[in-house]
Amino acid sequence: MQLLQKPQSEMNLTQEEHRRWVSRFFNSKVKEFDFCLRTVIDCCDQSMRRFRNRQQGDEQTEGKIVYAFSAFTNTVQTLKDAGSTFLDPKIGWRDIERLRHGKFIWLSRNAATHDGNPVISAWSDGRYFVPNDINRFSQAGDLIEIPAPTVDASQFCLEFAQDFSALLSTRLTSLGSVEGPKQNIADIQKFLHSPVVPDFVRELFDQQEFEIERAIAQMKSDPVGDAIKSLRAVETFCEARLNT
Repeated sequence: MQLLQKPQSEMNLTQEEHRRWVSRFFNSKVKEFDFCLRTVIDCCDQSMRRFRNRQQGDEQTEGKIVYAFSAFTNTVQTLKDAGSTFLDPKIGWRDIERLRHGKFIWLSRNAATHDGNPVISAWSDGRYFVPNDINRFSQAGDLIEIPAPTVDASQFCLEFAQDFSALLSTRLTSLGSVEGPKQNIADIQKFLHSPVVPDFVRELFDQQEFEIERAIAQMKSDPVGDAIKSLRAVETFCEARLNT
């Protein structure tokens, strides 16, 4: 049995406890970042295969890259915000701007999220591109010009992801080990009242409640260490793809 949501008792969380909970969730968001990156790259690979096989794409296949890239850039926003909850100093867009294609990812994310801009909407010889510089207005009413990358979508996403993962990994390493929050037995008991829980699960819990509580007390987690491992795996993937 696994609880996928935050504990119901979290209304009593302290700021420090909240930081621990967010650190626990962080590795999952790193994996989501990895998933979105690989989805973008898979779209690019499929397009190249169609081109080499002289197959035509259609609206569905060509639209996937737009949705995948939008999701990819939004995971960047999430990792920036979530990481800033437990890292000091916080991660700012200025930190991300220094990375390869960092400023483009930052500003194109705004164009996609706030304006609905597809961003990646050009295709040539099997590769996807950003066709032109993007112009948009900021919330303050200022005109912003976002220069389009000169390389294809696969390359700039891999280069950015490699640098961003290295940035996060370095910041997390400097934080040191963080003991993740333990599951509370009271939260499990509350969850058991949910209508989605079968009766036999409640019966098993009643029979083994002492053993479950003892196991919870002995559990240890290293959410920061887990996230670092995932980030380094992303770096390795990016390096391998960029070198092919």
